[in-house]
Amino acid sequence: MKKLIIVLALVLSSSLLFAQRGTVDTDIFGNLQFKSIDGKYKASLEKNIFDDLVFTDSRNNKLHYEKKYLDKMEPGLRGDKEAQAHMLRRLVRENKRSSEYKATFKIDIFDKTIIEDNKGYKLEEGKDIFGNTNIQEQSSGRKSVFKRNLRGGLEYTEGRNTASLEKDIFDRWLYKDSFGNEIQFSKETWKRVLQQYGSDEKFFWDLLDRWFY
Repeated sequence: MKKLIIVLALVLSSSLLFAQRGTVDTDIFGNLQFKSIDGKYKASLEKNIFDDLVFTDSRNNKLHYEKKYLDKMEPGLRGDKEAQAHMLRRLVRENKRSSEYKATFKIDIFDKTIIEDNKGYKLEEGKDIFGNTNIQEQSSGRKSVFKRNLRGGLEYTEGRNTASLEKDIFDRWLYKDSFGNEIQFSKETWKRVLQQYGSDEKFFWDLLDRWFY
């Protein structure tokens, strides 16, 4: 019980400490404004004429979240001021030490999610004609691709390195990568994998985190 009380006290004190660093208010146009306690840092989360949400701050950072992206990724956010206030505080924490950072978050006419910034990062996530997820990511000049192949297996490439998760000729699932890792799963083990992870895609990402990076 003492440990729980101490943990709760620390969480509360941390929350109060952050609250003391700045306040969030609403201006006459209904937009959210953040101001640090010393007045040196300011930020806002404003709705434009297209119902997009745009974060800007006094360090010349700007993050533009288009309406279609918000409705897909954060349903209900645009109509929830409390949720927007949490979003503003999160963006303040993430960007207050940066400057001149620009990023856009949108969904194009093909329902593809696109995130792009002015530091050379770009993410494109969509579905192929069969409804399978395809992800392309580019950062620091290196490109990575996540996709499902025509055999129903999953493939991931990053630069010259590759990984795959698919059935072998004996109908057993096999993970392989260019680092020499090779893991085979029996049918019974595979059933347990799907029960735990819910999908082969989520399991593949976990394998990549463990063995690829």
